[in-house]
Amino acid sequence: MGTTNENVLTAAQQAALAEAITRAEAGTAGEIQVVVSSRPLIDHPFYALMWAAVIALVLPWPVALLLRVDVPELLALQASVFILLGSLLAFTPLRHSCVPRAVLRAAARGTAVDHFLSLGIHQTEGRTGVLIFVALPDHRVEVVADDTIHARVGPSAWTDVCTRVLTGAREGRLAEGLEDAIAEAGRLLARHAPPDTHKDELPNRIVVL
Repeated sequence: MGTTNENVLTAAQQAALAEAITRAEAGTAGEIQVVVSSRPLIDHPFYALMWAAVIALVLPWPVALLLRVDVPELLALQASVFILLGSLLAFTPLRHSCVPRAVLRAAARGTAVDHFLSLGIHQTEGRTGVLIFVALPDHRVEVVADDTIHARVGPSAWTDVCTRVLTGAREGRLAEGLEDAIAEAGRLLARHAPPDTHKDELPNRIVVL
C-alpha cells in the first residue's frame, strides 16, 4: 500500500533534513521532530461498503417507478448493485476517496497525537516539543505542540508550516517542503521559546513509516 519508505525520502534527504532540524533548534529551546507516513490513515473498506449500500438501496427505486418490477427483481437488482459497486470501491484505490473529510481530519490529528506521545515529545524538560506529522497518501499535515509552546504560539500559527509541506509534496519536492517547514517552525520557536542552556533532548532523525 502507498509508497515504499525508500521512495518517500532517500537516505541523503533524511540526513539533510536531520541537519535542518539541528540548525532550526540552534536558535531555540524548542525541540522539533518529523514523522512522515506512507500508510493511509484509514485503510479498511467500511466507508466504501457504506456508500455502496446507500447507493444500492436508493438507485433501483427510480427503475422500479419507471418500469414494472416486482419485489424479488428489485431485491436482486439492489444486491447486484451492492456487490458490483462494493467490489469496485472496496478493493481498489477508490476506497480512500470514500472516507469523509471530517473523518480523515480526526484520524490525522489522532495519529499525530499518538506519535507525539509514543516518541516522548511531551517529556522534554521545558515542554517545548513540536511534532510535524505528514500523512502522504491522504495529503494531511498536522503539527502537535507541547503545552508551553501551544500556550504561547496558538494553533493558527502552524498553518504556514503545514502549507509548506503540502506545497512541496504536491510539486514533487517533499524534502524541500519539509526543509522549509522545519525552518519556519524553528523561526516560530525562536520567537516564543528563545534559547537558554539548550540541550538536544530528542533525536533529530526523520521517522519514516
